[in-house]
Amino acid sequence: MRTNTQSVLFCLLLSIIILVRASACTSFCMDTPSGPIFGSNLDLFIPAYGIVVVNQKGMVKKSFSDQKGTTGKELEWVSKYGSVTFNLAGREWCWSGMNEAGLVLGAMELVDSKFPDKDERPGLPIGMWAQYIMDTCGTVSDVAKVKDKVRMDDPATPAHFLIADAKGDCIAIEWIDGKIVQYIGKTMEVKAMANMRYGQGVEAYKRGGPKWWWSNPGQSAERVAGAKQRCDGYDAGKEPDAIKYAFGTLVDVVAAGHTKWSIVYDIAKREIWYGTAYSKPVKHISFKNLDFKCGGDLMVIDVNIQQEGDVEKYFGPLKREDNLNLLKHICVNYGIDLTEEEYNDVVDHLESFECEVKDK
Repeated sequence: MRTNTQSVLFCLLLSIIILVRASACTSFCMDTPSGPIFGSNLDLFIPAYGIVVVNQKGMVKKSFSDQKGTTGKELEWVSKYGSVTFNLAGREWCWSGMNEAGLVLGAMELVDSKFPDKDERPGLPIGMWAQYIMDTCGTVSDVAKVKDKVRMDDPATPAHFLIADAKGDCIAIEWIDGKIVQYIGKTMEVKAMANMRYGQGVEAYKRGGPKWWWSNPGQSAERVAGAKQRCDGYDAGKEPDAIKYAFGTLVDVVAAGHTKWSIVYDIAKREIWYGTAYSKPVKHISFKNLDFKCGGDLMVIDVNIQQEGDVEKYFGPLKREDNLNLLKHICVNYGIDLTEEEYNDVVDHLESFECEVKDK
């Protein structure tokens, strides 16, 4: 049996695999008279298989034991909100998603990220950190406070996040030189992010373009500017279909040649619209048709399901072998040779999560 330390190292490596190659991703939040609309593109150089997960509320979860802080305390939490997330590597490894409170998250690559050294706070690898946000936060103010409780324990993974709430407030989070940097409120000048530091993207937008090519991976400055201009230019009188307009931004303005998923979140309605490179017809998910109560099977669908329109009826129980196959697919694509025991070690931990037992 593999040691727990090895389990954690594998999980961290898995996070690296998922996000390092996610170049040219873009996220933005657009204000409309009916409420905020959030858009995200996932771009990968490998086939982007994955699942859409209905995450249950009232579930007790915990970090890997080797991610304790210097005080020896292990992180344990109960999911306050149900959520729908898009996961590349199986359950609990959130790349993007929305919860019942209307909080939406999008992850992007940031090659010069450097996460903090171990301290008294317990840590989480990046995919589980994102799911923790979905589980416990209802507003960007809640998100801003997470840094005091939880440490990002994934030092090799280059990523940063754009997060929005039901009011349309946003927060940009990145880790520079071992310290967390957060832009929120008045410091949030542009509600768009790509694969350069948030501040650099804003400055490039203000001056009308990038200054140096090496600070602009994958034309990040152009994609930030394009998303910003589209958001500012939205006119509900001329473009009554905000979802279609947001898809136009994702597909026609900020897409790359290797864009795999395009997702639009209608936060006010708690609805999700998305399409993929392997199944282009637009799919629709409405929270009103989902059950987030804890208990029973974890419900998922293949992100590339060959259907159009409402897809809630196609959700079914997550099978262990499907979750394992998702892990194996990513590892095989990057030439990582793991044993069956090693794959099972991670899944065993995640499947140990149970519903909270409340006193009668």
